[in-house]
Amino acid sequence: MSIRLLTSSWGRSIGAMFQRRLSEPLVFGYPFAASRLFHTFFCPPLRIVAYDGCQERNHFDHLEKVFDRLVPPWRFVRIPKALFIVEVNPGDNLPEEAVKVLFENRAKHSLSQGPDAGAWEASVSLNHLLFALFAHSVADMRRVYEAHQKVVTTNVSTALNTSVSPVVDLQVLKGRFPVWQRGRIADSAGFLMDFAGVYDIPRPAFSLARQVLQAETPFLDEILAAGIAGVPWQKDFANECLRCGRPASWRPALSAPSGMPLEAAWRYLRPENAVPICHKCATRLDWNHSESVRLDAVWGLWGMRFEAFLQWHRAWQDNKLPLLWDRCEYPLWPKEFGGDAWADGSGAMKDADPRPPRGVRRLKRHKDALVRALNTGTLKTYPQRICGKLTTFMDAKNATTLPLTSSLEQ
Repeated sequence: MSIRLLTSSWGRSIGAMFQRRLSEPLVFGYPFAASRLFHTFFCPPLRIVAYDGCQERNHFDHLEKVFDRLVPPWRFVRIPKALFIVEVNPGDNLPEEAVKVLFENRAKHSLSQGPDAGAWEASVSLNHLLFALFAHSVADMRRVYEAHQKVVTTNVSTALNTSVSPVVDLQVLKGRFPVWQRGRIADSAGFLMDFAGVYDIPRPAFSLARQVLQAETPFLDEILAAGIAGVPWQKDFANECLRCGRPASWRPALSAPSGMPLEAAWRYLRPENAVPICHKCATRLDWNHSESVRLDAVWGLWGMRFEAFLQWHRAWQDNKLPLLWDRCEYPLWPKEFGGDAWADGSGAMKDADPRPPRGVRRLKRHKDALVRALNTGTLKTYPQRICGKLTTFMDAKNATTLPLTSSLEQ
């Protein structure tokens, strides 16, 4: 397993910031064990694991795991005394063998150089970090202000530091920002309100933050969940047609029922409710009009994850959602729907990051449904030249050999 070893002060300061998902595990290596303060501001959801040397006979003999926790974005994390700290995507495997090799050969990796820093320079005060967070949050309030400026007809100043602030209108927020962005803005508003009594926050920004939270109160749980799990993903996924392999688009299988609030309907834009189908195959399958084909295709592709999504869909229609659903811990769907892992349909925060359908659990019923979908209509198998090699697109026959607990090869 490839890793990225961070031994410089700059590398440790940046860490996983400004990434939607880690491409490889990050390993923070230090010259000596010490307690450190990490943060996950501007980071994706992370699993943070710390290792310390186990001292036997007056020397460090082997590594011992001293910390292992799933950490959401925008949190401070106190790490106990440790030599190595690892950050991975929730659900990914830990690079334990690589860490052991680093531990055994730590003198060769320049771990003795550089200051003792956690997620940022030890010489940089916490106030500087908080100032950056305030700047980000105030920038979100400025976006709210500018969105209202475009619909305000009265003569008001265009500067945020003016004493005149527009009244936040929920309809303007709905029209200008997608639900997941509204969740991020509400999170920034909550951050400003939490520190209002500690730091001198610009009065207009504080007023806008308070109004945003008041306007979003009826949907606050849902938009905060969308801020975690409703981010766009289509551009990051492969777009080969599931049926013929040509360039395709991800098409949803189920639509939001009439009457469902926009703040909850973002789940229908999740990948678990979509299948990559090209225009020609969509015509042959009568995709837009045949619900049975759509359900077979998405059920076969996403296996247990679509079943969990379908449970939520039907529970909402029947008004049987659990009353004590914690949308911060389980933003996708309640704990009662799905299993305990991503492959089994978990809706927990650790499994909320959009992922391609690799490794999802499929049973015989899912394989049979996929075969039914791919065998609908007419299909011609033909070759395509890619990078000088002649390849054959996947056809309906290939679906019969799909491993039951594996995934489609991209």
